[in-house]
Amino acid sequence: MSDLLTVAQAVAGRAKGAEQVEAFLTHEKTFEARAFDGEIESVSSAEPRGAGVRVVLDRRVGFSYTTDLTEKGLQTALDGARANARFSTEDDAVGLADGWSTRPADVAGLIDPSQADVSPEEKVAFTVALERATKAVDPRVRTVEDAVYSDSSATVAIATSTGIAGSYARTDAWCYSVAIAEESDDTQVGFDFGLAHGLAGLDAEDVAGRAAGRAVSILGAKKVPSARMPVVFDPYTSAQFLGVISSALTAEAVQKGRSLFAGKIGENVAGSLTLVDDGRVDGAPGSSPWDDEGTPTRRTEVIQNGVLTSYLYDLVSARRDGTTSTGNASRAGFKSGPGPSPSNMALDPTGVGRDRLLADAGRAFVVQDFHGVHSGANAVTGDFSVGATGRLLENGELGAPVKEVTIAAPMLEILAGIVAVADDRRWLPFGGSFGGATTLIAEMTVAGS
Repeated sequence: MSDLLTVAQAVAGRAKGAEQVEAFLTHEKTFEARAFDGEIESVSSAEPRGAGVRVVLDRRVGFSYTTDLTEKGLQTALDGARANARFSTEDDAVGLADGWSTRPADVAGLIDPSQADVSPEEKVAFTVALERATKAVDPRVRTVEDAVYSDSSATVAIATSTGIAGSYARTDAWCYSVAIAEESDDTQVGFDFGLAHGLAGLDAEDVAGRAAGRAVSILGAKKVPSARMPVVFDPYTSAQFLGVISSALTAEAVQKGRSLFAGKIGENVAGSLTLVDDGRVDGAPGSSPWDDEGTPTRRTEVIQNGVLTSYLYDLVSARRDGTTSTGNASRAGFKSGPGPSPSNMALDPTGVGRDRLLADAGRAFVVQDFHGVHSGANAVTGDFSVGATGRLLENGELGAPVKEVTIAAPMLEILAGIVAVADDRRWLPFGGSFGGATTLIAEMTVAGS
């Protein structure tokens, strides 16, 4: 880890005159195994590493990256960033983060220390066990389309000529299973997954049970008559919904006119709910001590008691609004520059358990899966009209399976109509880290037959 930081500092230390230089380096070791029909189908591993270099001079920024961490490769990347800066457009908002007066506090739980001792054979055995366990849940699970285990061990380092220098390490492991259930002429698919910081935190039986259960539970599903009725998002679909609205909560989206929340700071947009983005949640997948520009991460109450109080900022979007970064700069890796993005976003629970929430819902539609979210949900206009499958809820009990319906309501109406958020949060990845929990919406249109 110190070696990577030393390289980053060496690059940043080559700043000339008034220019600012930033070096962002990552070194990963990845592993993936796939199982099918009781056997391993494929195993792959990789060790990507590289450096992204930014140069800021005369209100212009240039970027270049390299996978060659030799002296020559790094100098070539720095020269490329300098050359690219000359051709970029002037922007008063560009600039690197100020140096740290003190190093940001570490975030607990980023590493599972036992992961380093897990052998490839153990990872393969887990993958096979996941596939077999999924198939064994119910005789109606005819096959498992995918059973996958993946992990990553990564080091991230950043250094700037403005006085930032730090590195941290993290381990991550995840798995998922896709079950195919059949009965008579009906076929349904169930998907679920697990996230942890190491293999020891994953439970193959648990993931298998949820994946197979989701498939089996909607066998025999039918359309229902169209109606306005309460709707319940389960943790999986509520996290997907948060993933949709999160893209409209970045300041960059607002500044570019691509957000339904534009101009709504200080307005009530969500009843009495509180929506939080927190880059320091212990054990959550989006946590880190600082963001990808070196700004310390923090807790930001985006919506507080229903009132929109803040957008998510990186340095550039913050300067354009005359404010400070919320620590939400993110990169796809060393090959890209930073931009604002949520870290760990979730609605605060409203003080009810899942069972009580379902009992209070009356007759409702419980959504287990969305279809066509990317085409039917628009974070600019606020339109939300997507296909869904799930179960009818009667007197707190899950009943008849439902398919081929469309649920629809404006996103702001959905937010304002949330009656309760249960205490069964799961962190789920949908282009970010989102805390999904069973969520009751007072009413939406359920369009069926």
